[in-house]
Amino acid sequence: MTVVALDFETANQSPVSACAIGLAFVEGGAVTRRFHTLIRPPELRFDWGNIRVHGIRPEDVLDAPSFADVWREIAPVFDGALVLAHNASFDMTVLKRTAAHHGLALPEFRSFCTVAMARRLWPEEPSKKLSALATRFGITFRHHDAGEDAFACATIALEGVRHAGARDIVDLADTSGLAKPVSASTPPRAGGIAARAMAARGEAATGRLNFRVAGSRGTPYEIEVVRGGRGDMRLACTCPASRFRSDCKHRAALRLGDLSAVMGLTPDIERALTTLFAAPVRGAA
Repeated sequence: MTVVALDFETANQSPVSACAIGLAFVEGGAVTRRFHTLIRPPELRFDWGNIRVHGIRPEDVLDAPSFADVWREIAPVFDGALVLAHNASFDMTVLKRTAAHHGLALPEFRSFCTVAMARRLWPEEPSKKLSALATRFGITFRHHDAGEDAFACATIALEGVRHAGARDIVDLADTSGLAKPVSASTPPRAGGIAARAMAARGEAATGRLNFRVAGSRGTPYEIEVVRGGRGDMRLACTCPASRFRSDCKHRAALRLGDLSAVMGLTPDIERALTTLFAAPVRGAA
């Protein structure tokens, strides 16, 4: 049986916005190989909060494959597999919703959540976060890189095997009763951990846009545009001038329709900016 850890990073709060996927394969009690790729989501809408977490921006995925392209390569891996994930409801929701969006069929497999495993095996641990458990077990990895997170998840599962005295991860999953069947017909649980994780990873989609502008010396600065409840707009910029003044030249230029400083300007972002700036805009709060 294939045992593989899975991790997704998303561009915004939508489960259809996967922008990176990582896999880590476990064979013979060790992680033997990994897979990682960026993904171009259906729309290039990256929330500010998500960018802060994983550092992936719209321009990074312009030439990346779609999920459908990636799935054609990795789909056989999942057939009959045991798929590990740290907070599995999040990654299973992303997988199932994204596959459905692209009209792709999922094979039958089982999921095994290493958060649930950690709660069972190490209840004394104050945090069951991936980074906290990795620190406990001396696992070195680059957090919020999908490939690295998948590796950490798989390694934590192996620590669980040793702690529980199980033969392997499959044995641990079976004896703990934590393995769950997954198929395209299994709907994700509304309002569960996955929903909360999505909310934590991104802001509300309506009227929010994040992108970068180039300063006078080429230094990139982050811009966030938020539509208020009454239709007004708020602009925030990370440039030094914005720390001391209510406005800066980058925001002033955008309000005048000048997009020349926008980095990685795509047709999608240009259309969004054109639409957003049809409404009144004010400085940062």
